[in-house]
Amino acid sequence: MLTIYDSHHIPTNRNRKGPQACRTQTGFAMGRGEARRVYQARLDLVNRRLRLAWLAQQWAGHLARRRFAKGKYA
Repeated sequence: MLTIYDSHHIPTNRNRKGPQACRTQTGFAMGRGEARRVYQARLDLVNRRLRLAWLAQQWAGHLARRRFAKGKYA
């Protein structure tokens, strides 16, 4: 039995092969669509990380403004 320690062990769309990863009945590979899906998943991951960094920066600024408004660090 596998032990899952954190969320990094849960499979996501970035590490699962789609239905277009294998050859079709005609013998032609459909890898271009698979590569496009992986590229989009990586791009989405970068965008999520950038948004998280932006939200953390906005939250830190909010907390600093609230401290200043209350006069704690004036």
